[in-house]
Amino acid sequence: MIDKVSALYDRSCTCRHCQTPFSTKRIRGGSLAMAHRDSDFYTRFKEQSLNPILYTVNVCPACGFAFTDQFKPKLSPWEKQAVEEQISSKWTPKDFGSIRQVPEAIVSYKLAIYAAEITDQPHSVKAGLYLRLAWLYRSLEKTEEELRFLGMAVDEYELSYIHSDYTQGDKEMSEVRLLYLIGELYRRLKKFDLAIKYFGKALAFRNTTMESGIIRMAQDQWQLAREEYKEKQKIG
Repeated sequence: MIDKVSALYDRSCTCRHCQTPFSTKRIRGGSLAMAHRDSDFYTRFKEQSLNPILYTVNVCPACGFAFTDQFKPKLSPWEKQAVEEQISSKWTPKDFGSIRQVPEAIVSYKLAIYAAEITDQPHSVKAGLYLRLAWLYRSLEKTEEELRFLGMAVDEYELSYIHSDYTQGDKEMSEVRLLYLIGELYRRLKKFDLAIKYFGKALAFRNTTMESGIIRMAQDQWQLAREEYKEKQKIG
């Protein structure tokens, strides 16, 4: 078993709202042994307590503003005012800078989602928060909550696609990867017609993209969605 203490390190952070310096945990990259990767990119590790998504969100202990590295680097005056009125004025100082279990991580994501909404972060940033929160519920086998947040994630990813802001939330997110992910989230939500539509959009890139792995996944999941759709129609 990996030593959690040596796998974690302290990272210095500065709050993007109140400028308070604080420390938060991160996972050393070399500490991780992957066990499995789900079809919507959720990575399961042999030591699940060292999953980096537990530590993605930074929470300022002083003012309660929660953010990720993908948030806009600066808040506008009206955004700062909104944070002050809707978060900081109600905040009881709490430190999220030590070892996190899944319940603390869930709270950190909900804080970040609220902060993202009131500071008008890009759709892709909000989508990524909803998706990771859904994954945390999947790790607890809370399917109802998982599907609820997958639904919110796919709504934001669609808006991200429409507004072309998807590279702002994730530097690795390409158009074909995004189309595949939207399709897969719809498939998991049993909206098979929409899943087939988006997998088809992804497959249209088969001759122009270098991401052959995504194309193979899109082909497999497109076929699976078609079979699931036919099965659903039989049942009625």
